[in-house]
Amino acid sequence: MKQNKILQKSGWLIVIILSFMPLALWLFELPLQYRFSNSSLLFRSVGDVAGLCGMAMFSLVLILSARLKFFEKFFKGINESYTAHHFFGGLAFCLLLFHPLFLAYNYFRVSFMSAALFFLPGPSLGQNFGIIGLVVMIITLVITFYMKIRYQIWKFTHKFLGLAFVFALLHTFLIGGDIANNQPLKIYLLGLGILAIVAYFYRAIFSSFAVKFFDYTIKNIKSLQDKTCEIELQAVDKEIKFTSGQFGFVKFFNKELTMEAHPFSFSSAPGQPLKIAIKELGDYTNKISSLKAGDRAKIEGPFGSFNFRNYKRKKQVWIAGGIGITPFLSMMRDLTNADDDYQIDLYYSARNANCLVFRGEISEISTRHKNLNVILWASDERGFLNANLIKIDTSDVDERDILICGPSPMMSALKEQFLSQGLKRSQIHSEEFQLY
Repeated sequence: MKQNKILQKSGWLIVIILSFMPLALWLFELPLQYRFSNSSLLFRSVGDVAGLCGMAMFSLVLILSARLKFFEKFFKGINESYTAHHFFGGLAFCLLLFHPLFLAYNYFRVSFMSAALFFLPGPSLGQNFGIIGLVVMIITLVITFYMKIRYQIWKFTHKFLGLAFVFALLHTFLIGGDIANNQPLKIYLLGLGILAIVAYFYRAIFSSFAVKFFDYTIKNIKSLQDKTCEIELQAVDKEIKFTSGQFGFVKFFNKELTMEAHPFSFSSAPGQPLKIAIKELGDYTNKISSLKAGDRAKIEGPFGSFNFRNYKRKKQVWIAGGIGITPFLSMMRDLTNADDDYQIDLYYSARNANCLVFRGEISEISTRHKNLNVILWASDERGFLNANLIKIDTSDVDERDILICGPSPMMSALKEQFLSQGLKRSQIHSEEFQLY
């Protein structure tokens, strides 16, 4: 288990090393005096390195977008690999943007007009491909980072990153320069580029038949309070195998719903009929009430490592906000007599008492497991839940593992509050569905 934990922390470091490997290959090609001996060479060198490392990082960003379960070995769940995808996507964009800006320095020394012409299409096919790739990337990332649009439109526009990458890759190998004379660098970037294109086509173009899905039909839909429902699914053929607290990407086949897959936690325990709990919160889930028994569903997964048995401390605090109770419900339904040596305080927070979904079943489970202490928290009566209030009821919180799932602002605030109390980051675990 210890080795797996170390491996799970290596993903970010691996991406950083692979992204800046072109710098090492570039440095060994020529002595430094031929790179940085004057301002002209300095700006040119920095521009070249920004472009080479930016392309390597761009390749890795597309590879991470493939959503392979293999990535969970190197990150704390597939959701963290998406966080890395988002972070390194922004950093790659900055590097690729600085690439032409630094190269333009020598043209600025001649005249402003020369610099302006450098950014415009010309007779060089390689340069033109670079301009097209950068423009497509800028438009796509501006939409991604700064515009609030419907998820299916966002997902469609995101596919243009693959087009931007192809143009950028063509630019890299047609423009000449260092890469033309550096065989190891050429092979390295070409290898990463091919892997990135394969990953892009696997996820964005051919996912409907290249990705493994489990076929299900809806058996029953149970309507609950606070615009929440629990959907029971029945396998058509092979059942998905999962551990409590995990989630899958579910695609429902209903004329009122769009066809993209969305992440939902499993609310049932392993061995029970498969169930997911969904709350009407956004463009997609607001139409979830149109689902009916007999509708088909495809599930990709399982994903995630958010399970109380994965953490070393048997004294734990579970914190759920709203529909974030779902993975905890799965874990509670999975509790056995062998787990009675765990000491768990569950804080379940919602706007008001009527929004505390599953409260009856949760209370019933807590009566069977004496070491499961449930604190129901209605914010309209007691204010927002915070780390100081938790410490009043759970005085030894600093000796426990903290598991959090809920709205992003709530999770971010609680993490910062616990850290300010002196808890270690390794004690705090969260489940977040951030798809970029």
